[in-house]
Amino acid sequence: MRVSRFPTVQVVCHTTPNRLNEDAWLAMQSGPLGDTITIAAIDGATTRLTPPPLQRYLDSRPDALTPAAYAARLTRDSLARQAAEGLLIDLRARLIAANDDLSRGLINLFGALTLEAMNYPQEVYNTLAHDPRLIRLGLPACVVTLAEYDPAASELHYAHAGDTLLLVAYEDGRVSVPTHTDTVDHDVKLKRIAYQQRQHHPDLPFRELLQQPEIRSLNLQNGLRHNYVDEHGLPQPAHGTGVINGLPDLRYFIKTNTIDMDHTVLVCAMTDGLEWPASANELFTDDADEARERRAQRHAFMVGQIIDRGLSGYLDLLREAETEDPNHEEYPRMKTHDDATGVLLRFA
Repeated sequence: MRVSRFPTVQVVCHTTPNRLNEDAWLAMQSGPLGDTITIAAIDGATTRLTPPPLQRYLDSRPDALTPAAYAARLTRDSLARQAAEGLLIDLRARLIAANDDLSRGLINLFGALTLEAMNYPQEVYNTLAHDPRLIRLGLPACVVTLAEYDPAASELHYAHAGDTLLLVAYEDGRVSVPTHTDTVDHDVKLKRIAYQQRQHHPDLPFRELLQQPEIRSLNLQNGLRHNYVDEHGLPQPAHGTGVINGLPDLRYFIKTNTIDMDHTVLVCAMTDGLEWPASANELFTDDADEARERRAQRHAFMVGQIIDRGLSGYLDLLREAETEDPNHEEYPRMKTHDDATGVLLRFA
């Protein structure tokens, strides 16, 4: 007879001083008997061009949210409400419902999800109007990993969109990141392009290479990749990133699966700011097998530190490593410190 295992739960949600935390998280009991555990890590995505009606609304709020924080918190509240009500069992359907909630909120502000309704200044509108897909640059967005642990079945069901991640460790030492895919990682691509700029700017640290006009322009354009559709309006998951941004194309970008939780020691849903950053050797090698091996070593290191230090102790170690690499040379990254959020279920 299978014995149900109930984990301890640890949460971190940290940002740097004088900065609004654009992450959100969820950890709650759910299910008819209250014995199911629902968790989520939600990461607000920076909006490239905030529409004036949205900015006026955010400025009117007492909490003075950014678009990214608005999307993350609305998504958290929607997922919490759904888990409490118990009406939607399927986790994919819950992400779609949260996306619909954001869509309704934005339509209330704009009147419609169109570039015309966003009321940009004429020069901005003229720049965007040639391609209606560029509406994505103005939509508040977030990425999310949602998971639900069923102790009776010893299963973890998850639904995922974006670059948050699920880290799973087993008693035999195996480490898995089931949310990882081999589709194009546009942030990695951007870092590699920035690294190539060193031939033109040999004296600039990597942190400043990221501020070059070409790199900033490419980063702006990456907003087009949110729930990406081609010029014919057809979703292209292999070339885009799933985000909750109110557009119906999200449904093509959600990944789901079920994990057998027998013999696991921990599972952690986390934003990418809590992931130990990839080294230059991992990011810039041309050997795909070497990159995979280094990534596996990095994730195994994360698990070891979380087991030894707990989630908050691991976060302290991460912040220390980031501080000691202020020019982003050892760990090429977009920000010195990103918002870092994780919800840990620990079984041993």
